[in-house]
Amino acid sequence: MRRIRWVFVSFCLLSTLALAGCFSESGSHDAGRTDGQDGSSDQDEDPNLCGGLPCAGSEDCVAGVCVRRPDQTAQACEEDEQHEYHCHGAADLSCHNAAACSQDGDCPSDASGTQLVCRQGFCGVPAPQGPETVTFRGCVDAFGIGDVTYPMRVAIYRAGQDPTGTSGWDAETTEVDTSVCEYMGAFEFENVPTNTPLVVKTYDPDENFITTYKYNVVLLADLARDEGGSWVFDTRGTVADPRSGQDISLEPWRGYAISNTTYMVILMALGITELPPSQGALAGTVRDCAYSEMQHVSCGVVDKPEELTYFNNSENPRPDDSRHATNVNGLYAAVGLEEGKTHTLACLARDDSGAQVPLGAYEFEVFGGGVTIISFDWYPAVD
Repeated sequence: MRRIRWVFVSFCLLSTLALAGCFSESGSHDAGRTDGQDGSSDQDEDPNLCGGLPCAGSEDCVAGVCVRRPDQTAQACEEDEQHEYHCHGAADLSCHNAAACSQDGDCPSDASGTQLVCRQGFCGVPAPQGPETVTFRGCVDAFGIGDVTYPMRVAIYRAGQDPTGTSGWDAETTEVDTSVCEYMGAFEFENVPTNTPLVVKTYDPDENFITTYKYNVVLLADLARDEGGSWVFDTRGTVADPRSGQDISLEPWRGYAISNTTYMVILMALGITELPPSQGALAGTVRDCAYSEMQHVSCGVVDKPEELTYFNNSENPRPDDSRHATNVNGLYAAVGLEEGKTHTLACLARDDSGAQVPLGAYEFEVFGGGVTIISFDWYPAVD
């Protein structure tokens, strides 16, 4: 079974072509410039600044953040049974737009012929047809040093809700065989909305695991299955995906757990002995439009973290200071971000024609002592 990989990062989207985002105080962004200049009105006094700061010559500005341009073509990689990744050619970036879109017609169609829609300069997946709510089932997978994810707890929140508060969807994981969930922890919730950005939190009252907040979880309605008149979104199986035209695993929609031991090992590898109580981190994996992990993807950070890093290729990945872009496992990380404010995340990939392609931009929060998780594949243009 493929293991879920994670990374710490906070960043904002960049591009060297016509797409750049400039985020306003309200959190929205407009298509901007990609020549190292920001396109928002509050930058007009000095168009050479990006979010108030100048970019280096090796960086581009998108959404008010300076990000290093990847100098190699993004590669699509897959994990084998020994948990080693191997690449098999250029990544599929066909579901992303290099130049900013201004209308739906600027966007490509997916494998089913469905037109992607333009949302704030990015082409994304419109809300597909299907059930409005589903039974949401899945595993809680542990990253790094393996551990049993039962008993611990899983809670679900709508985007915009405070994920540190109470939720109507909150339950203890149940024990299942390792053939069902590798780390033995499973969850199930009824009447969870589809086509809606959610936050999935995993936490452990016994404090063997740190708390994780998985943002941008969208249960796309056309990935649900009808099981005898009941619609189920089951992350333990595969489904036919109309966007890629292939059967895909729903593992990326599972819960993530990170043990305290793994977290401390990562911090020590970065030379961090302890983070202040007010700081947290962001984690994620970059995948292409065929759901393969991507190598050679660069990320940027709006508010500089304590450490921004990428990881080696091993069963239990560790930070690799020699890298300036993702490795074959698609991992990136930023550790040491302040809680109590809204951050923005984005990544940039180079396609096989040499164009720099942004993969989307996401707003999120971090929480002291915890890890926020956001992964990339198709950009969801849903509210």
